[in-house]
Amino acid sequence: MANTVIQLKYSDTTAIPASLNTAEPAYSNNSNKLFIGQSDGSVVAIGGKYYTALIDAATSANTSSAIVKRGSDGGFSATYVSANLYGNANTATALLNGRNFEINGLDVESAAVAFDGTAGVVLQGNLKTTGVTAGTYGGASQIPVFTVDTKGRLTSASNTGITVATNLSVAGDTGSGSLALSTDTLTITGRDGLESIFVDANNTILLDVDNTVVRTTGGTISGDLSVTGNLVVSGNTVTQDVETIVVQDSLVKYANNNSADALDIGFFGQYNDGSTKYTTLFRDASDSGKYKLLTGGTTEPSAANTVDTTTFSTATLVANIEATSVLVKGINVLDHANGAFDKANTVATTAQNAYDLANTTSTTATGAYNHANGAFDTANSAATTAQNAYNLANGTAIVANTDFTNISVTAGDYGSAAIVPVFNLAANGRIASITNTSIAIGASAITSGTLGVTRGGTGFSSYTANGVIIGGTTSTSALTSVASSTEGHVLQISSSGIPTFAHLNGGSF
Repeated sequence: MANTVIQLKYSDTTAIPASLNTAEPAYSNNSNKLFIGQSDGSVVAIGGKYYTALIDAATSANTSSAIVKRGSDGGFSATYVSANLYGNANTATALLNGRNFEINGLDVESAAVAFDGTAGVVLQGNLKTTGVTAGTYGGASQIPVFTVDTKGRLTSASNTGITVATNLSVAGDTGSGSLALSTDTLTITGRDGLESIFVDANNTILLDVDNTVVRTTGGTISGDLSVTGNLVVSGNTVTQDVETIVVQDSLVKYANNNSADALDIGFFGQYNDGSTKYTTLFRDASDSGKYKLLTGGTTEPSAANTVDTTTFSTATLVANIEATSVLVKGINVLDHANGAFDKANTVATTAQNAYDLANTTSTTATGAYNHANGAFDTANSAATTAQNAYNLANGTAIVANTDFTNISVTAGDYGSAAIVPVFNLAANGRIASITNTSIAIGASAITSGTLGVTRGGTGFSSYTANGVIIGGTTSTSALTSVASSTEGHVLQISSSGIPTFAHLNGGSF
């Protein structure tokens, strides 16, 4: 392929380039050397005609400033060799200057022999005497006593008799006595909570506490444990693995150290519905001291004596509740229901009074009696009206309670320049749910205009075929393209910093 030769930096006048980029090559026709740049900024020669000329001029002759090349016999000529030589000489008869081998020291008798390289050397040496008398030391009634110097030699040796006491003094916390070693036996007996075991294999007596003793490092007591007095347990955790706990105190105090109202107060339990869950009733210190009944928790309420309510759901309470007010979204629905009930009760009282009046006039004529029955009917109708009013009031309370059922809207801001809010309206006109969704405009929706560079576009409607897209002359001007139909061209940066297609040229130095 034409015009694809990668050219190097070069110079006809400069012997060594002043600097090169890392791994950048250059050639000097002045010094006939090839150079390359190092990562530390230095320039090193790695080849060139200068070195090939030296190799070509190599010779086995004794020629000044020429590389040495072995001849066909493997040899070369030299006036002298200045070096340390290692290996075997072809011929050798004796050392130029003979030397003596000698061994001497405080521990070895002196010995010496001459050596000139014509024969082997055998040095004879004997250990010096230390003054120790040869013999056997130690026995059934004697112990040997040795003195050893820093070199491990015995410098003296003697025997000394064995002295053994006939009696052994023994003492305890109370009492003492003496044992005859030849006849008596020492017996160690365990008392309450302590047992002794003799191990015949190594003549050892083991002393250990039994299971009636509480160890300071832990232990188990078999049977009942009664404590007379107060039991004080210091530590972080008390574990009671029992089936029944009986407490005489009718009021149990929790959070004794809650001086700053920073701890949640209550109790919790554990259950398993396929995985471990927790349920709790507690006073939430972080929520104005409200009492909360929660279930389905996945985090055990133990960290820093607090309950992570985000891992729980609200539990269902089955109970009769007596309350002076019931607030639903800030509205006391109990007041509304009570007002309707009071009105119905007033109507019922009026009906009862009318009925009583009819009874007091029942001794009159039949007309009066009929009139009383009519009054009773009227009262009964009023009572029915009162019951209907009560039912209406009760229905109002139910509606007040259900108006907010299944309303799960999170308070916060919705909608922005990049997102739009999505609402779900209930039948009563309240917002049942609300979420945010990102604004997405499909490419097919944009049918006209050119998107500028400042808005992420190109600022241009078309480019040269087979061109390379490059930036404009400024940071905000439209993009443009550069193209070439010449084989071997590569994209380069000109001296003005403008991208252009051209053949590679290493430049000069």
